[in-house]
Amino acid sequence: MLLSIIIAAYNVEAFIEKCILSCYDKDLFENIEILVVDDGSTDHTLKKVICLKENVKNLNVIEQKNQGLGASRNIGLQAAKGKYVWMIDGDDYIEPGSLTVILENIEEDLDLYCVNYNVSDEKGKVLYKAYPDHYITSILSGSEYYSINYEKNYTWQYIFRRDLFLNNNIVFKERINMQDSEILPKILNHVQSVKYVDIVGYNYVQYQNSFTNTQDAMKRYKYFQSIIEVRDSLLQYGESIKTQNPELYLGVQKKLQSLKHVVFNHLVFYKYKNEDFKKNISLLKEAGFYPVKTKVEGKMNLIKIGINYFPLLTNYILNFVK
Repeated sequence: MLLSIIIAAYNVEAFIEKCILSCYDKDLFENIEILVVDDGSTDHTLKKVICLKENVKNLNVIEQKNQGLGASRNIGLQAAKGKYVWMIDGDDYIEPGSLTVILENIEEDLDLYCVNYNVSDEKGKVLYKAYPDHYITSILSGSEYYSINYEKNYTWQYIFRRDLFLNNNIVFKERINMQDSEILPKILNHVQSVKYVDIVGYNYVQYQNSFTNTQDAMKRYKYFQSIIEVRDSLLQYGESIKTQNPELYLGVQKKLQSLKHVVFNHLVFYKYKNEDFKKNISLLKEAGFYPVKTKVEGKMNLIKIGINYFPLLTNYILNFVK
């Protein structure tokens, strides 16, 4: 088996059929398995997956109690039979025709392959393509690749050799957001060869109520908690590779700086009640993310000053503008 497509699925009944069918090609199924890990869905996700098994010959399902995205991926990695794994989300889908190109490329037996992707809205409209054409034209080491692409760390961009995880005891954290940012440098430290495959292979769909985009106060607080946990993990990992892999270490430092900008953006571009904003500021202050230290210009710099010195007033004004 060349490729296992691992789909983590939780309460995605409206999207899972499109996702699975995008992974199926009747001419390629002997070289590809589709492995859905249902993470204790409480809707009809599992029922829809089981119904598809009759017509999707290479579809297998693992059921588990709800443990989070990281646990679903870990279980999928252990169960997968493919030499390579592609871990995707159950509410996204693969671009038509990309599987043929990917199978042709993985015959080269490199460690890691990366594809371009579209960012789309809920209606299927493409908002933008992540990378320009001919973005990277040479084979890079994992450290070289990360130093260029430390900001974009989505697991579903990559087709990994499965043994990168198994041989190096690398696992996903189970219940954090931004887990891709936490794990990618750990994987890339062991990667000798990365090839950028110059196709749009994946469609990432932005949903208004997703964990990242939600306006829910508790979920936004948990998102900041995840950023802090990722920061702490990267700090520790960076120190452990500082001497052994200075190039990757510098990439991790760049990523740590970019997290400050992520925090700033999430304070600015989401609506918060003042009591929730105050709670988030308190959390970030305790973790060293506040006052905000990211470099911004123009109006954004004025907003940064406002958040740092007059946080509740600035939040009130930002909510009024929004």
